[in-house]
Amino acid sequence: MKSRISHVCYADDDPDDHEIFSVVIKRILPSVTLDSFDSCKCLLEYLKNENNPIPDLIFMDYNMPGEDGNECLQLVRKTARLLHIPVIIYSTSNHPAFIKTCYENGATKYIIKPNTFNEVKTIIEQAIREIEGED
Repeated sequence: MKSRISHVCYADDDPDDHEIFSVVIKRILPSVTLDSFDSCKCLLEYLKNENNPIPDLIFMDYNMPGEDGNECLQLVRKTARLLHIPVIIYSTSNHPAFIKTCYENGATKYIIKPNTFNEVKTIIEQAIREIEGED
C-alpha cells in the first residue's frame, strides 16, 4: 500500500496486541516507523518532547492503566502541536457510551479490535485509507 504515513505511534498495555499490531502495520506500511508505548503516560512523554518527531497517526487502546484511552485522547487534544494528528482508538471495548465520548473528545475513528489476524489487517488497512482520504 502506497501511503503518506511514515510514522505511527501505538499505545496499548497488552504485549500480545503490540506484537500483532507491529506485524500488521509493517505488512501494510513496510517502511513505517512504529513507536510503541505501554501506557498513556509514556506516549505523552514522547509526544510532548519537542526533540521527537511528530507521528502522522496515533493508535491507542481504550483500556489502559492510569489514564484510559479517552483521558489520553483528551490530553493529546490539549497539546497544540498534536491537534492535527489523527487519533484512532483501537480497543476491545464496544460500549456505545465509551465510543460516543471518544468521538466527542476528538477521536478520528474508533475501531473495535477484531479476533483474527486477517481481520486486524483488513480493518487497520481500511482505517489508514480513510485517514488518507482514499475511501
